[in-house]
Amino acid sequence: MSLRRPARADDTAANPAAVAAVTGGTVSRMVVTAWTITTVVLAVLVVAVVRFLVDGSGDEGDSMGMSHAAHAVYRGGGAIGTHSLLGARLVTAWQLDAVALAVLVLAAATYLTAVAAVPLRHPGQRWPLIRTASYLAGLAVCGYATCGSFAVYDEVLFSAHMLGHLCLVMLAPALIMCGRPATLALAAASDRRARRWRAILQGRVISVLTAPPVALACYTAVIVGSHLTGLMNTIMQATWAGQLEHLVYLVVGCQFFCLVVGNEPIRWRLGSPARWLLLAIAMAVDTFTGVVLLQTTSPVAMTTAPGLSVDPLSDTHTGGAIMWLGGDAVMAVVMIALVLAWLRRPEGRTDEREGWAEQARRATFAAQTGSATPAAAEFDDSDAARTAYNEWLARLNR
Repeated sequence: MSLRRPARADDTAANPAAVAAVTGGTVSRMVVTAWTITTVVLAVLVVAVVRFLVDGSGDEGDSMGMSHAAHAVYRGGGAIGTHSLLGARLVTAWQLDAVALAVLVLAAATYLTAVAAVPLRHPGQRWPLIRTASYLAGLAVCGYATCGSFAVYDEVLFSAHMLGHLCLVMLAPALIMCGRPATLALAAASDRRARRWRAILQGRVISVLTAPPVALACYTAVIVGSHLTGLMNTIMQATWAGQLEHLVYLVVGCQFFCLVVGNEPIRWRLGSPARWLLLAIAMAVDTFTGVVLLQTTSPVAMTTAPGLSVDPLSDTHTGGAIMWLGGDAVMAVVMIALVLAWLRRPEGRTDEREGWAEQARRATFAAQTGSATPAAAEFDDSDAARTAYNEWLARLNR
């Protein structure tokens, strides 16, 4: 866990009472402010949804029978008319996805509460501001992808739908995982609760889901399965399917980027070459999907918007180009950032954590022998590990 000391920590380090007083005041103000804003936003969302229900703003429905109430909750106020998604409409077209915004503001308030709790658990230290900014930026990207112009047009333009995909499965997860929310949860929790969180993070379920082959397989299945099958036709025409798709994209994106840019306290901690390899394979998946869409002769089914002229096949090809070039561009930026970080820390190149295959070997040893494994540098030379291994062989012989 990497925490930073305040710029003037030396002035209060010798006086624990002064440290508690300073951090306590900061904590209370930050927490009160965060949850006050959250309460106000949630109240505004409730009022807005009620207004959409009353005045019939969500009346349009969709081809799969989405009810007026559901539209008021998920797509309130979104108006397309005869305007294309070019120019000013990119920033002036908005809708209200009340569920998504409620989840995002709660996530932001919870994160900031944990940030404020760190100085109390670790006097004289603070959570790095860059991580907080990265996490909040990831939530902001999610907010735009679900309420901005991409979301307004995502049922009538496959190209807009694809731009939303890049935000939810790549850009937002990368920013969120750079914020290291799991590491923050451990830093802010009490010792007892931190042990429980650590046991969950390093337990069998999370370890399987975050194993590099599993994370890569899930990413590949979601990208290829949602774009190159008939599933996309349903997603483009049904609001409920689009909402489920948003959630799946965000979860799978976090699952993948947790290994690539995160440094969370999970079992698998990849070295730089392994992270680059995962990104390269993911770029190949994006390229394959985009090229197939570029060459298809069957357009994706889209909801018809009265007054908006769209060539379905041409827009499908545009979406394929966005997937290919845009997806690879996002992955390339992430890879460049990883390489630059690696070059700035030359000492880290010779002192990186062991690869995930080595971690799997040690985890298997611990499971079979029932003993705790020593540090990586001492594992193969540890007398205790050697004794436990010999006892395991003896049990097998018996």
